[in-house]
Amino acid sequence: MILISQDRRLTKAAREALEADNTAQRLNLIRQKVFIRYAADAITERLQEALEDYPTEGDSHILIWGPSGIGKSQIVKRFAKLQNLPDDPRASKANVPVLVVSMGPTGSARGLLVRILGQLNAPYGKSASTDTLYPDVLRLLRTSGVKILVIDELHHIEKGNRKQREEALATIKLLGNDLGITIVGCGTIAALRTLRWDPQIERRFEPHRLEVWGHNEQTYGLLNSLETCLPLRHASGLSDDKIATWIINESEGTTREIAYLVRRAALMAIRSEKERIDLPLLRSLNHVRPSVRRQREDVLLRAASLPPL
Repeated sequence: MILISQDRRLTKAAREALEADNTAQRLNLIRQKVFIRYAADAITERLQEALEDYPTEGDSHILIWGPSGIGKSQIVKRFAKLQNLPDDPRASKANVPVLVVSMGPTGSARGLLVRILGQLNAPYGKSASTDTLYPDVLRLLRTSGVKILVIDELHHIEKGNRKQREEALATIKLLGNDLGITIVGCGTIAALRTLRWDPQIERRFEPHRLEVWGHNEQTYGLLNSLETCLPLRHASGLSDDKIATWIINESEGTTREIAYLVRRAALMAIRSEKERIDLPLLRSLNHVRPSVRRQREDVLLRAASLPPL
């Protein structure tokens, strides 16, 4: 058994894995994705308010937007999971206060309705039109007790032509009106542009931006929080200026990339028996920044005569 200083901040799971001195257990723990609370609290509070405001007039919706990998989906899915756990074990499992669906790759109204039915395990006709599906969706959302409908990847609406975009936005507006629920859209900055296709619906969405992580106390707090989850034998000091700067720059400030880098480094620290994350170890990862990866992929696409995404 390894003895750890009680002054060292570690989660219960990290401390237990470290004290057990089981390498496989430590590696498995590091591979698990952790929920990052920083920047999520304000959004979560707003979602809780929306839940308590039910029913609404259908004119008070929320848009959570930011770059890919910043954690939008993780925040709303965790909120939904917590809200959908019944306080009473005997309560009906059919009660779903917060339903999360994706807009789907085509961004169509019909695709959205089909995904809602799929999430609620409801059958539907493969050739059924939007007009046919809509009443079934209304009925199921009502009977399931949905108060908040989260639509992830809202920016996919842009993939349709003008008529398809108008139909998708009109369907979203109708769902809010007919059910008195809050619609929560999640997407990239393109989601802002998407809503502007219908000024009336744009006015109904209250935008909340998730910023990339920068050189500030909040980011240092994030790194300290991540370090508490790492069952390494020695403290790493991820929030130290040089290490923090390297991680922020190489991740380009996205939550997903920061967590990925820290996990990779922690796994390497155990396998190399270094048992801490430092700058030489981080540099040995030969990490490629997301923007550089994208540029390289675009070069390959052009070489293959394929248009970049």
